[in-house]
Amino acid sequence: MNKINMIKTVTVLTMVTLALTLTIAASDWSQFQKDEVNIGRTADSAPITAPDNWSQHTANYQSGWWYYGIDTTPIVVGDYVYVLASNDSGAYLFKYYKNGTAAGGNWPVTVGSGNFQLSTPAYGNNTIFVLNSQDGYLYAINAASGAGRWNVDVCGSNGCPITYYNDSTDGEKGRLFFGDLGNSYFSYYDNGTEDWAYSGAGANYWAGCAVIGDYIVFGNDSGCLTSLNWTNNGAYVDSLYVGSGKIRSSIARNESDSTGYEHLFFTNRSGYHLSKIGFNKSTGASYEGHFNSLDWDSYDIRYSTSTPVVYKGRVYVGGGNFSTGNHALLCLNESDLTHIWDFTPNGAVQSSPAISTWYDNGTNNEIYIYFTTNHASGRLYCLKDYVGNTAAREQWHYQPPAGKIQYTLQGAAISCGYVFFGNDAGYLFGLSNWTRYDFDVGAGTDKWAYEGEVSGTPATVNDPTGAIGSYSNIRVDDGTYETYVTSTNGKYAAHRFNFSIDNEESWITKINVTWNGKGYRGAVGGDDGGTTLYIWNGTAYEELANNSVGTDATLTGEKTSGINSYTNSGNVTVLVKQKSADAGAREHSHIETDYVKLVVTP
Repeated sequence: MNKINMIKTVTVLTMVTLALTLTIAASDWSQFQKDEVNIGRTADSAPITAPDNWSQHTANYQSGWWYYGIDTTPIVVGDYVYVLASNDSGAYLFKYYKNGTAAGGNWPVTVGSGNFQLSTPAYGNNTIFVLNSQDGYLYAINAASGAGRWNVDVCGSNGCPITYYNDSTDGEKGRLFFGDLGNSYFSYYDNGTEDWAYSGAGANYWAGCAVIGDYIVFGNDSGCLTSLNWTNNGAYVDSLYVGSGKIRSSIARNESDSTGYEHLFFTNRSGYHLSKIGFNKSTGASYEGHFNSLDWDSYDIRYSTSTPVVYKGRVYVGGGNFSTGNHALLCLNESDLTHIWDFTPNGAVQSSPAISTWYDNGTNNEIYIYFTTNHASGRLYCLKDYVGNTAAREQWHYQPPAGKIQYTLQGAAISCGYVFFGNDAGYLFGLSNWTRYDFDVGAGTDKWAYEGEVSGTPATVNDPTGAIGSYSNIRVDDGTYETYVTSTNGKYAAHRFNFSIDNEESWITKINVTWNGKGYRGAVGGDDGGTTLYIWNGTAYEELANNSVGTDATLTGEKTSGINSYTNSGNVTVLVKQKSADAGAREHSHIETDYVKLVVTP
């Protein structure tokens, strides 16, 4: 991302870290890095094979000044994904369904002046909170309708993320924590009233806080960590100088032990780059809220503004700068920060990784890591890691097509089978974990097709048995048909399709089948038209859908329970049958298939 050299112009971006209200469902990603301790991982599934995708254009970037468009991570609440985008005229909050459909009502909502926007919106108390990086106004937007609840001038220009937190013990008062480019850190109630302001925080640029018990911890551009007691008017507790490099990551933490002692992880732009330091949450009055400088490890991972993610003894973090190269996604041992592996993508990893643990069965520790690259051809990558692995393993990457591709500074959000990200071209992308099986690349070891005559009620999985004539005729939606015509009285024309499923069958939650073609007896579109779509359930064909149309039509159906009965020996079998039996002469039964596809959702 080409940024000019001024105080609000930056060559890198660590994604804004916000916090999650405690009442949010597990499938939500209501801030960058998900919650108030920047955990950066979810038990939700995400795409592990090259996924389907959609895109929506939001706000144009200013030509030659590529800090417009989308520079924040999307957030996901329930069925919706929200994203902040900007152009030279203003900043706007957009809302879409997870499938990419734009929400109706007041959306998009204008939230202040335009130009480079750094703060990822945060969700809490049925409200989306937006901190405008240019005019310093804090906006509260009704998450359902898009109506403005309130806005207040809270600070000057800022580059610090909001952290939303509600501990439910303080009269249900949600709080917003954030800093500015001056010397202050703030706490606001979610009704727009200031709680307290702390002077002495230094310049906070992308350095979001973590809420740990009674304390918030954050870094600054002076290379200092600070601990404040948020329950006591933001009282100063402790600080620690960790080196001359600017801390431009948020603070991530691992789990506390029985005494409340834990470790914090963060990066800075020079010096040690990645650090791990002990923190006393509740180990005695004289140590609560203090850093343990004697318990401090570091590792030189190169220039970094990436917020680390910790999981089962491993730390995942990005490194590099779009203008200097030397970029990678790294995996380190949590215990001592020694190197395990690194992966070199096509550009700097200035975003923070997002991790899906859905596929971890408790013993293999199998996870999938998603991150973006800040490159003119910005991509989203998916890597696989597991217990004992010592080498980077790319699963897939997605690069937007021409006209939609640009620098991708911020990272991704994961929710319920989707991964979302945006870029400087102003496009929001949604990639789903559906795996699509079709005949677009012809027949192979993963699919077979048959045609022939069947009885009124298909009897076995092997009806019909004749190999189909031309696989190229059942390509996806190309208007070319594969046709079979009966020759025996009382028989029905049919096509059968087998798909070999390479997804882990036990993880599949939905099977969707779509068929397009024609079914008729005699002339096309005659009174005896129509087709029935079946799926094999292990013992018999089970009807999914039917129609009475003799012209081109689409049938679709799905199964969301008893999935194992439809994935027999790793195969799913689909049958389409014309509805009227062969009556001889010119009344033969016809089936014509344009395309068929099967989509499974882990």
